[in-house]
Amino acid sequence: MKQVVWKKVGWLMCFSMVFSGVWAQNGTDFQNYCKERAQSAASIAVEGADGWYFLKSELRHLGAGDFWGDASAKTAQCKDPKAQDPLQAIVAYDKALKAEKIKLLVVPIPPKAVIYPEKLADGNFTSGTRYDASLQRFYQELKKQGVEVLDLTPLFLSKKKGLSEPLYCLGDSHFSGEGAKVAAQAIAGKLKSYGISGSKSYTEKTSDLTFTGDLYKSLAKGYSETRKLHFISGDPVVDKASPVLLFGDSHTLVFDAGGDMFASQAGLASNLACALQMPVEVIGVRGSGATPSRINVYRRSKADPSFLKQKKVFVWCLSAREFTEASSWSSQVPLK
Repeated sequence: MKQVVWKKVGWLMCFSMVFSGVWAQNGTDFQNYCKERAQSAASIAVEGADGWYFLKSELRHLGAGDFWGDASAKTAQCKDPKAQDPLQAIVAYDKALKAEKIKLLVVPIPPKAVIYPEKLADGNFTSGTRYDASLQRFYQELKKQGVEVLDLTPLFLSKKKGLSEPLYCLGDSHFSGEGAKVAAQAIAGKLKSYGISGSKSYTEKTSDLTFTGDLYKSLAKGYSETRKLHFISGDPVVDKASPVLLFGDSHTLVFDAGGDMFASQAGLASNLACALQMPVEVIGVRGSGATPSRINVYRRSKADPSFLKQKKVFVWCLSAREFTEASSWSSQVPLK
């Protein structure tokens, strides 16, 4: 499998830039630019600069604008009017967990294009500037409703400046090993503020891994990339009896679940266990972390009556694009 040598930008991107006009550096123009790129994309992989590719559905999400409440009827990919609003679903789930004396921490993974806008638009949007106004408003609305949200975007924008490794894979729709570690440390800091930590012993070893991500794979050109992963060894990193449940989409599985997730013991869960010095339980879903992940939590709860009693906090980790792209945001998913 060859390591690809990249040109600055492909002709498709140049065409899109000409068609879209000259874009001023503000959030509204970035939203319109993402919408245009998604609409003109011929495949799920949208070409950026320097070998970077972006997920079409993520750009569509960024082009949607506000997406909760009444706006969800126009922005949601879900066609069921009763399962379109992420705000209603998340608030309902938070209330159900509070009734069981369990904290909910929502951790949306920032869109790649929000952290690396300069790679999407080849310098037409300033690196370090935040262009996700709708997401910021949504997180504030969740907080007003009493839901705890860990917004990783400011941290990612700050961290990317001093890292030799990117926080996202160039040819995959997930964060990189470095991104997984940074996210894990941020989550651990939040959980420690709740009084949750342990005394287990873990060792971290950094190694390179060459792989073909989902976006590169969709191109069928033999592209691959090499990223540094932070492999965790020592005590078990996963334990069903843990007071911490990490659940959500494939960001909870990448570099941890092996197989099509590329590696084991190097993803979000492993790095979170290392940072907390205690194992976590993981319920991850390949695909949507919105409703399917909650259904799997329900199944786990039904199968084990002690499940909820063991838990102190649920960490709900999913891509921010899910707020519009999920197949369902049902507010009727039971907890037990």
